[in-house]
Amino acid sequence: MEAPLLRWLYARRKPNQSFKIAFDQEIQRLYDEWDKLEAKVADGTVLPADAAAHSRAARTAAGELPRTPRPLPYRTLASVMDITAGHDEQTLRILTELDPDNPVASLDEVRPRLDRAENWITNQVPADQRTIVRDEPDTELLGSLDDEGRESLRLLLDGLDTHWSLDGLTTLVYGVPKVMAGLDPEAKPTPELKLAQRAFFALLYKLLVSRETGPRLPTLLLAVGAERVRKLLGA
Repeated sequence: MEAPLLRWLYARRKPNQSFKIAFDQEIQRLYDEWDKLEAKVADGTVLPADAAAHSRAARTAAGELPRTPRPLPYRTLASVMDITAGHDEQTLRILTELDPDNPVASLDEVRPRLDRAENWITNQVPADQRTIVRDEPDTELLGSLDDEGRESLRLLLDGLDTHWSLDGLTTLVYGVPKVMAGLDPEAKPTPELKLAQRAFFALLYKLLVSRETGPRLPTLLLAVGAERVRKLLGA
């Protein structure tokens, strides 16, 4: 954890109140909460008690604590470090493609948060939960797909070039099952559609990392790269 977030765990509670420090996936949720608090402080909508806890967490009597200049979501950075195994050049490529209109120019922009995420992935995530991208396509699985499965992959592959950003790929992967169901890509999900999305996501994970779950698919696709995605999905 970055120092301000760790201090915040103490500052937001009474001195006699016990709590646990997370070393599992809970740390991602804690970072999400901290980032939401920072946003409220920045736009002036924060409640007084939360503002006081934030102030005690973010600074000491000696001044402001160091903070990440561009605090990208911790869960995104953790996913990237999981996939790249700390390779700086590959990491920068992925982070640059997250938001092509405002690309990350240097890893220093996302440090020390990036380093904290790498430490968590390396030291706290069990080896059997790490993400290993396939080297070759799963020809057996690809060959067993029905027409609907093949069409869903075609729609995804056809949209890669025009959706190659974090937001764009998010729209794409959630939109393919909607199009397959004859709905508008912006349609709100129904219970049936959510089931179809989960099945589609599981198929993509199997083809990319040989599991039914993994890092968020948009981040995973960016990390794998368009050329390798096409290869693994049978293009």
